[in-house]
Amino acid sequence: MTRLKSSLVLIILAITALVVGACSSSDDADSAPVQINLPDGRTVNVPETPQRIVTLGGQWTDVALSFGVTPVGYYDAQELQTGEKAPWFGNKLNDSVLVDPNKDVVGAVAELKPDLILAPGFASMAEGFDKLSELAPTIDKISGEQVDPWQDMVNLMGTILHQPEKAKEIIDGVDSKIKAVADEFPGLKDKTYTFAYLYGSDQISVLGDESDGAAKLFSQLGLKMSPKATAQSTKTGQPRFQISTENINLLDSDLLVAASQSPKLQQRVEGLPGYKGLKSVRSGAVAMLSTVEITGLNEPSPNAIPYAFDHMKPALKAAADAK
Repeated sequence: MTRLKSSLVLIILAITALVVGACSSSDDADSAPVQINLPDGRTVNVPETPQRIVTLGGQWTDVALSFGVTPVGYYDAQELQTGEKAPWFGNKLNDSVLVDPNKDVVGAVAELKPDLILAPGFASMAEGFDKLSELAPTIDKISGEQVDPWQDMVNLMGTILHQPEKAKEIIDGVDSKIKAVADEFPGLKDKTYTFAYLYGSDQISVLGDESDGAAKLFSQLGLKMSPKATAQSTKTGQPRFQISTENINLLDSDLLVAASQSPKLQQRVEGLPGYKGLKSVRSGAVAMLSTVEITGLNEPSPNAIPYAFDHMKPALKAAADAK
């Protein structure tokens, strides 16, 4: 499904909410039912403004927190892996229950007595997803894209909570922060970047899809994806393609944004002669992020985006100033 089609889903949502609310008092409109037509053909009805939301995905958790809504339960892959909450969540989830997908997800969610479940990707559980849907209205992915656009998620949450003005405020706020970074480093315009993840002893995953959510964020800074990356992506037919360390020259660009699965692996790659010869390395324009920080770019959300960009500033400055 194209971005246009995913946006149409949200337009349908807004119209449904307005039609229901038009015949009601303002108090009734605040709790009017919302019908959500999803791209997989499912129709989800949210009978009233939810009070107990479960977010089975970091993006949705951040979106909910942006509205001042604390999920009663949440799933976060990075927290389960590292034992630490994403820094952009702060202490807002201290009273929320972390759901472990390796255990009885349905049982754990049932104990939370939810009135809305946001479960992107959990539709692949098939039977498990159907059981979640029996507990409360359950929403899977809202677009045909691998990662749902964060703006669409914010708009959807605004519709469900009957706070469309708040949704616009959140989106405008994030966009203004991104613009502030672009204005701070005007030299980034038309500079090239490479976005990579070092995940194996001899394997590096590289982004080559300019329509990816992370790529759209970089483009807002005036950056352009490395021609080497886009060419290799086209050649392999993969939005994110794999290269071995012997082909590390494919990471050559004005800016390198990367993360490593382990410090040992990072040290190994940084010790390669080919790595030391990269333009970004020579100019100091390398943002080596933690796996948690890079998640804020791979799965963009309102609070994660400014956090990740803030930690990239030294590398952004170096790339902007490089001749």
